[in-house]
Amino acid sequence: MPRILVCAGEPSGDLHGARLVKECLKLSPDLQVDAIGGHHLAKSGATLRADRTDKAVMGWLPVIAQMGSILDHSARFVEELLSSPPDHLVVIDYPGLHGNLAAIARRMGIPVTYYICPQVWAWAPWRIKRIARCADQLLVVIPFEEQLYAPFHPDVRHVGNPVFDHLSDAGEMAEIPRDGDAPILALLPGSRRQELQNGLPALISAARELKQDRPDLEIWVSCQREELRPLIDEIRAGDSDIHVYVGESRALQARARLAIVCSGTATLETAWHGVPMVVAYPANELQRSMYSLMGVAPFFSLVNLFAGEAVVPERLIEPGDGAAVARLARPLLDDQAASEQVARLVELRKEKFHPGASEKAARSILERIPGSGVSLT
Repeated sequence: MPRILVCAGEPSGDLHGARLVKECLKLSPDLQVDAIGGHHLAKSGATLRADRTDKAVMGWLPVIAQMGSILDHSARFVEELLSSPPDHLVVIDYPGLHGNLAAIARRMGIPVTYYICPQVWAWAPWRIKRIARCADQLLVVIPFEEQLYAPFHPDVRHVGNPVFDHLSDAGEMAEIPRDGDAPILALLPGSRRQELQNGLPALISAARELKQDRPDLEIWVSCQREELRPLIDEIRAGDSDIHVYVGESRALQARARLAIVCSGTATLETAWHGVPMVVAYPANELQRSMYSLMGVAPFFSLVNLFAGEAVVPERLIEPGDGAAVARLARPLLDDQAASEQVARLVELRKEKFHPGASEKAARSILERIPGSGVSLT
């Protein structure tokens, strides 16, 4: 009976990995799936071996701070491979850890698929070759990445973006506990603690400026995990005009009049709902310089990358850049400007936001596993 190991290192990877596992089990019901991930993978039909999704970090200093935990996790990963090697390893995004784990597995003769290849082209394009070397198959989710990786790997497939799978069948949306129907200004700072620390201060500062222009705006911050609530409360400093919604961010995205979003899948989700937005991604001066000098892509927000043009304003920010973010967002308070952006977002969704990525990725993986019941097409 074939067995795969699926590794997700952060909440978004856990979510996408869970849907991938469900699609694999639909196609190959006898498949055994072990996983390193979080609660979504635990409920997907996989056997959860470890959970690292609450320890996701970005950047050199945070990685160094968690080095002991990362080394311990890597050692247990190697023990797992030695004691019970899977027929196939699937790693999802999160290059700092998964690049090394994938390389270890390949040296042990275990086939590897890299699903949702990390966006190293934005910050560290020299790592493209390294990502290509660590896997037998690369499954990319942004159209231009297929051409980007192709010179360095013989098997690169664009399968689509799994965020559209979730959005297309997300089910009933939760209510937001509020009185009245004032227009919502949604702040979507991301799901990592680092993103909140580095990005939310500027988003809140921008929101306060915008509320001076439009006093009827109701400011809401998306908190995707309950354990992040104390940090958000600390950053908003008891401001009763800034509300916090704990739960799936789509409840805010779908109802917002305007959104300020950290780059990532949240930008695609917000675009799916046809909400005017500004993208503001936290980056220090060194990171900004590196992006300016070495960035391969003309944009860093996924919406603009899918569109191939600047549909939404985007800016790399530091905590004190609230006024700059407000300047980008202020024009979208005008109904005409907002309608023009929304029209383009609606057009983009119709043209390029198609579900089916998880099923395509599952087929691409199972085709490589003898006994899975899925043959090469």
